[in-house]
Amino acid sequence: MTFRPVDFFQSDASAARGQFLSICEDAGLDVWSKGEAGEDGYVIDVARIGSPDAASVLVLTSGVSEGEGLCASAVQCCALAGPVRRELPRDVGIVFVHTIAPCWKQMVPNSTCAVTERAWEDALLVAADSQYEEYVRGQKVAAERIEGSLEIRPDEDGVEGVVSSYLERAKRIGIIDIRTGPGEFGHCDVIACAERATPVGERAALWFGIRTDLGDISSSAVPSPLAQSLIESMPPAELAAVVMEFGTYSLKVMLGSAPGRMFYPENSEWQIQVWQKAHTVILQAMGAMERSSPPRPIDA
Repeated sequence: MTFRPVDFFQSDASAARGQFLSICEDAGLDVWSKGEAGEDGYVIDVARIGSPDAASVLVLTSGVSEGEGLCASAVQCCALAGPVRRELPRDVGIVFVHTIAPCWKQMVPNSTCAVTERAWEDALLVAADSQYEEYVRGQKVAAERIEGSLEIRPDEDGVEGVVSSYLERAKRIGIIDIRTGPGEFGHCDVIACAERATPVGERAALWFGIRTDLGDISSSAVPSPLAQSLIESMPPAELAAVVMEFGTYSLKVMLGSAPGRMFYPENSEWQIQVWQKAHTVILQAMGAMERSSPPRPIDA
């Protein structure tokens, strides 16, 4: 069957989750789930590919909005159903943390959602102010946790504990937090979650690369609440985290009259660009993290 990335970009959370679970079942993967499905439900599903003894493990997760969850779901499903499983090095694994927040009905003005432009502008300003406050509060804590200076015992029954259990043997852990946001249509920014001058920032640059055709890797972004909680629960290992953000529409367009979901364009050109660039970032990370692994001993 021909691999078509656009087939994996679903329009709603239920279809996206069903697709993820179906792909995992077909691949014979165990899936751990927590939460309740439904209109206001929030379900997290976790699966892993690669050797359980892999020294390097990538973790793919998503931001906080419905659009980000749908985008991350598509990337994860493309990785599972497409070429990534064949390309996965022997000493690298991938953990998929699949979740989609309940629909917030975030739409561009003058679309099917009845939101006045004034209300939208106010909401945008509030969101920007809130995001900046979150950044200021979280920057110091995230930097300390990501450096591994705090050893936290996770709740073994919670998501953090489950993800941590998938990573117990890992020596290197790289987190990719998938986001969407205002920006050039289909453009990909890879943003480190620590300053470049720190060991964590250096690892992010080494593992995830600086590619002018993908966008800029710069310092620094605050991980989404889910990604940050996972960072806090990680076992002792070399750690690096990045936000991989895909541009959807410019602020000018968002405040104008373009119809559709503002953080999840249902457009095949955008979908193809998202997967192509996500695939490049994942390939870069797999290769760099494999090269960071010491050679395996030769069997006698």
